[in-house]
Amino acid sequence: MRTIISKLWEYQQTLLEIARLNRELKTYPESIKSLEKEVASIEKKLNQTKSQLDDNLDAQKKRGEYLELCKRNLEKFESDLMEVTNQKDYSAVLNEIDYAKREIHNTEEELLKLLEDIENNKKEIEQLSELLSSKQDELEGALETFKSTNQEQIKRRNELLEVKKSLEEEIPVKYLKRFYEIAKRRNGIGVATVEKETCSACHMKIRPQKINEMRKHPDTLYFCEHCQRILVILPDSEEQ
Repeated sequence: MRTIISKLWEYQQTLLEIARLNRELKTYPESIKSLEKEVASIEKKLNQTKSQLDDNLDAQKKRGEYLELCKRNLEKFESDLMEVTNQKDYSAVLNEIDYAKREIHNTEEELLKLLEDIENNKKEIEQLSELLSSKQDELEGALETFKSTNQEQIKRRNELLEVKKSLEEEIPVKYLKRFYEIAKRRNGIGVATVEKETCSACHMKIRPQKINEMRKHPDTLYFCEHCQRILVILPDSEEQ
């Protein structure tokens, strides 16, 4: 018959095995890690290009509005030129006309450059989107392959999770609480077995009197005097 303390030992072993399986299942092959980096890099570049496109479209709109303003000003100045009556005003309006023409020319050049940039942005977005989709499919396939090759480990982990849940229902809360308090300070090892009158965790000697008391009271918590871990004598132990 299993004692509460032996169940606590089994609980600890279950936790350690679940942790080991979790580490293995999270350890992707280098090929998957490489694909994840590629996908992340493409996504970053795609987002940057989309941001550039938005900026260029916004600049195109503003420069287009400015171009229309310059053209209206040019029309106005050319109209004003017909109405001036002295040389001074005539020269001033000519300067305004020259300025408006230069601004129109420069703005049209900027718009052509922006149009080229926008077309390049759109092409790059299309190419990056296609590449991202392809790499995401490749990554998904690699993950599925990885998952399928680890089905046994996943199955074993699920079984152990059920064992853990069952043991938590069988072990009194005060025992579990004490176990976790110790395990937190001892790298997850809160329970140690008695082997040849020594603690399996710290390998220090255990008094024969304590071992006899443990045999008489198998469901009582006894602790190693050196490492303070909970001690258990397993049914198949040499100490039986």
